[in-house]
Amino acid sequence: MEKLDNILLLASKGLFDEALEEARKLEDPFDRADALLEIAIKANGVNGIAQHQALEEAVELLRKIKDPYDRAYLSSKIAHVYSLLGDYDTANEFFEIAIDEIARIKDIREQVLGICVLAHYLARSGFFEEALAQFNDAFELAVSANIDYRSKIDLLIEVASIIENTADFLHSRDAIEFYKIAYDIFDKLYVSQKAADAEKKLNLAKTVYFFGTPEIRKVLLEGRYRYVVSLLEKSIEDPQDLFIALLEVSSWAKKVGSPEYLDVLGVAFRLFDRIGLSEKNVQKAAVILTDMDELERALKFAMKIADPAKRDEALRTISLKLAERKDFSEAFEVAALVSDPKKRRDLVENISELKKKLEEEF
Repeated sequence: MEKLDNILLLASKGLFDEALEEARKLEDPFDRADALLEIAIKANGVNGIAQHQALEEAVELLRKIKDPYDRAYLSSKIAHVYSLLGDYDTANEFFEIAIDEIARIKDIREQVLGICVLAHYLARSGFFEEALAQFNDAFELAVSANIDYRSKIDLLIEVASIIENTADFLHSRDAIEFYKIAYDIFDKLYVSQKAADAEKKLNLAKTVYFFGTPEIRKVLLEGRYRYVVSLLEKSIEDPQDLFIALLEVSSWAKKVGSPEYLDVLGVAFRLFDRIGLSEKNVQKAAVILTDMDELERALKFAMKIADPAKRDEALRTISLKLAERKDFSEAFEVAALVSDPKKRRDLVENISELKKKLEEEF
């Protein structure tokens, strides 16, 4: 493990020749192939020569490996590297090899984990539906496994942990479903801390839905908001998109109780003062600001939404938020701005019912 960490460190620094040299020194063919594939993944988009070289050597080593679990693991990883290269036909061939090898695994635990590894790399390769289906198969197989209770619980926790780890590699919009499943398994198994961690990651992915890359989410979980702002400013060229990304970060900071949300919000609106906002983003801004309880600002954006149905929906959400805060006069005022007569009437009734309920409670 230490040798692999050193190899990955070299690759992360862009020292691919040195990383390849160290990987070739590993005696075990499986360890050598695994290290080469990690180098190939690190080299993606950075050093094509090193990537192809590492991949070719790993494929050659696969021929020497006989254990079906090891072959399934490496085949899944090789498939992922081919998908990174855009060669989806070859990627599918290796995913099929992995499936065949998994069928040969005798040990039930190894078979379950083999399916999870396959699902992990399917997801990282963009095959999300297929990955979810494979994770479901792994879960069902673990549940029905003829093993003792403690071993079964441990195996199910491993499955959920791999699902959570898979989500960590995905963009927010793709990660959400995987975090939901991981949380659900942990919660049902009463693994409280793991459930809480998965739930926090799920909420984060929902909050930074549009611009939540794995790197951004990782730094946000560490609470490094200024660094996140710096990363976003360097990586997002369109200032319109940057504004939305900053709103998402500010929203998350507020949800976790960090006063730095005001600093990030300030950066966002100083940018807005310079650029204004395009039609494509006014609805996004209105939704995020409503969720943050920045209702006055949200209302200004909502009124700029050109599509009447979308504008009415944004106004409805703001109105109900105001009602929840017991600001009923403002809630009715916003409700009056809804253009659709039926939706406006229903909304006024909802606010009136909420007001009556609160008055009865007190």
